[in-house]
Amino acid sequence: MKLVPGDGDNPVYDIVYAFKLLLQLRGNNPSNASVQARMILPKVRGIFSSKSAAECFFYFCLHGAATAWVLQCQLEVPETTAYATLKRLRSLGFISPAIRIPKVRRSKGGPRTTVWALEDATSEDVTEALKLHYRMLSPKYRVAEEAAQSILDEYITPRQVTEITYREIIIQIRELEIPFNVPDIAELAARYLHEKGVKVWR
Repeated sequence: MKLVPGDGDNPVYDIVYAFKLLLQLRGNNPSNASVQARMILPKVRGIFSSKSAAECFFYFCLHGAATAWVLQCQLEVPETTAYATLKRLRSLGFISPAIRIPKVRRSKGGPRTTVWALEDATSEDVTEALKLHYRMLSPKYRVAEEAAQSILDEYITPRQVTEITYREIIIQIRELEIPFNVPDIAELAARYLHEKGVKVWR
């Protein structure tokens, strides 16, 4: 089977390339490839028949692991959709529970937090998903992340630079009129920008 790299401007080429690669990994025998295709297609149909399932699947492909709450925050999907999508991906065999977190004493009812992961997810993927889950539970962190992303999209990227001063972050956050202590949000935003590869000068 001939594999030709995809055209970066056309995602269809990337999809075709990915499936050709997948079938080739299963062997070059055409009859075997046909059998594998029949096994793969129902799972693919199960993912792409739903926009939310497709988005969550791609999130797992990029990050390896996630909780329902992380998916709700990162992909902006309702709680019921997140849980239904996780159930679908699990039934298709793409994800499985990696860690179940004990409930906090005197906490409200509801399901225990579970970190879900792809089969090839690393322990680092699971750890990062758990850390992100706890961060996302903080309203202050979520506001800081939105502010940092706004700074990245509207201030840093248009200027085509990869650095910013802490003072500039303070100024940008003040302009956003966020209902939290500005230095607290600025500190969290600075960490977020650093994780995105932006140099923050103090």
